[in-house]
Amino acid sequence: MQIQRDQKSFLFSRHRAQTTWRRLFLAALLAVCLTLVLPGISEAHAILVRSDPAADAILPVAPDQVRMWFSEALNPAISTAAVVNQKNQRVDQHNAFVSPDDATEMDISLQPNLSPGVYAVVWRTSSADDGHILTGSFLFTVARPDGSVPTANGGTVLGQNVLGGSNAVGQDSGQLDGPTLFNLLMVTLLEIGAIFWVGAQFWSIFVLTPSAEDHKEVSAANQQVQQRYAQRFAFPTLLVLLIANAGMLFGQALTASGGNIGDALSLSLLANLVTGGRFGAFWAMRVIVLLLALRLALYQVQWYRRGRGLPRLVSTILPWINLVLGLAFFVSMSMTSHASAVTGTTGVLALVVDWLHLVAAALWVGGMLYITTSYLPVLRKHPVVDQARSLVTVLPYYSPWALAGVGIMAATGPLSATIHLTSWGQLLATAYGRTLVVKILLVGALLLTSATHLWYLRPRLKKELTKYIYVRERFQASTAWPVVSAPTLLVWQAHLPERQQANESSNAMPFQSFPLPERGETGYSTKVLAQQVKLREQRLTTRALRLSTILRWEPLLGVAVLVCVGLLNVFGGTLVSPVAPPQTGASAGKITSFHTTVKTKDSAFLVTLVITPNQAGPNGFQVSVADAHTGKPVTQVGVVLYTTILDMDMGTQEVDLHPDGKGHFSAQGDLVMGGHWQIRIQLRTLDNTLHDAIVTMTTSS
Repeated sequence: MQIQRDQKSFLFSRHRAQTTWRRLFLAALLAVCLTLVLPGISEAHAILVRSDPAADAILPVAPDQVRMWFSEALNPAISTAAVVNQKNQRVDQHNAFVSPDDATEMDISLQPNLSPGVYAVVWRTSSADDGHILTGSFLFTVARPDGSVPTANGGTVLGQNVLGGSNAVGQDSGQLDGPTLFNLLMVTLLEIGAIFWVGAQFWSIFVLTPSAEDHKEVSAANQQVQQRYAQRFAFPTLLVLLIANAGMLFGQALTASGGNIGDALSLSLLANLVTGGRFGAFWAMRVIVLLLALRLALYQVQWYRRGRGLPRLVSTILPWINLVLGLAFFVSMSMTSHASAVTGTTGVLALVVDWLHLVAAALWVGGMLYITTSYLPVLRKHPVVDQARSLVTVLPYYSPWALAGVGIMAATGPLSATIHLTSWGQLLATAYGRTLVVKILLVGALLLTSATHLWYLRPRLKKELTKYIYVRERFQASTAWPVVSAPTLLVWQAHLPERQQANESSNAMPFQSFPLPERGETGYSTKVLAQQVKLREQRLTTRALRLSTILRWEPLLGVAVLVCVGLLNVFGGTLVSPVAPPQTGASAGKITSFHTTVKTKDSAFLVTLVITPNQAGPNGFQVSVADAHTGKPVTQVGVVLYTTILDMDMGTQEVDLHPDGKGHFSAQGDLVMGGHWQIRIQLRTLDNTLHDAIVTMTTSS
């Protein structure tokens, strides 16, 4: 009969596990589908595509306005521009505006009759789609009446601080300035709070509930754990999330205002941020989710304050509702993260990867935070034997989910880095890359500590608990029954059912049988058994304390990982560098170049391409053309370059090269951002035949 009951229990547990996995799969599938549907309009940041005057243009007559076109629609409430002369004095009419006919165009009028000289145009854009704020600048020159070209003063950085703050905000320059530090704090609070909140739902559904159903001896403690979280942490955590979400809106306004707190508190600016694009839409979505979750948390607190537990149906459904809300909250976080700036099918992949990374963090780090704040404090109130029994009974239900989180993070982390990083050099050359390296090291340390308690401390504790239970039962048997001799063996057998019932009502492990005292056992052996019980209890206490200590401090590494996630979020702009601030003279850095030689597709010409300095911003393009068979320079051709960045959908730019009559062709052009570029070199001969060559290269930020 016992075997049949065990088989039924096993089949029931397996059925429940399969049902649980199916429910989780459906919830995850729903959230992923939502992620796939929502990013249909996902685009890149608003980066300068072209301008009139063009970057580095030399004009015979001063223009009366500057027109700029960007890669996507602009938020007119935040996007602005300024034009300064060589003394960093503004020469525009302070009327930068987004064209009503073209949301990608921003214009600004200039003062009449500008004198000859070098001028800098500084712009700041906010994408109407992803809400990310970028800054950049370019130069143009007005020639003197005699045709000579003025040059900028050496060591001057034109346009610095002209928009009320540094031209390159911290999230794009990698510096922790005021707005960036504030954004980091808000993003980190949002990450930690959301991961803890969702991790608590995972624990309630997939750890505490099934372990209590399979092991009745831990059900009371598990209920106390759930009640502790509901009363002490659910409502405050959601309240912190609501405050952090409001702080993210203010941080966006602080960045848009160049660090001016007064301007950032402007109700009109905040309203424009909420209503002016996808950032505001998903910010509002987070507010709605949090308000719903807060109402549910308040409902739980009210029930517990009345001294009553939640109805069984409510206690079963409530964690699932919170889990769905949490997964939707993760969707909104991904839609306003740096992943939302990636375009095309890669953009969808980036969003799904970012969402899965958050889910994995909730399974792993969120679960550890729940253990520290809710599970271990309840265990400390119980005897050491009950503590050990709960640790070796409940934690195995958490291990598969933690390992799933580790696996997902191990898969999505490198994939996310591959999507966002364009070269290995960015790991050390950018703030994003350096933060990613630190995060990888912290995750490694977290893996090491998790492996230690999973495969070393917990098995030793379980083994010690088994020994303690065995010795304690021997001791209880030796003191509860008389010495067994051969004539009284039948008496022992007659009382066997009573002993089995006593065993079931004791604190012994369910799988332990009530041992019969040894034949000839005396008072001396009872004393030895008592000493062994005391020794085993000391060892059990030591091992339980050691495991609890590791579990209590392990989340600190997880919090450090989440801080790195916040840094990756605020420093995402360092991977999408706009045109660098114009520098001249002594301030100019070391010049490098890209150099390659290729044949045209028809093998008719040998083409040498040189790009200097091969950095984001203005570059010099030089092409040398030679006959592929004779090696002699070819002068009677026209040369045009078509530049296309491969990392984002920003279109193709055309650069017309001018000949010098010796087989060399050159011109100035822009590579608007660092990353992987494709350069198509097109030669047109006198018979109007086209000859193409393709070059791929990597440009530094």
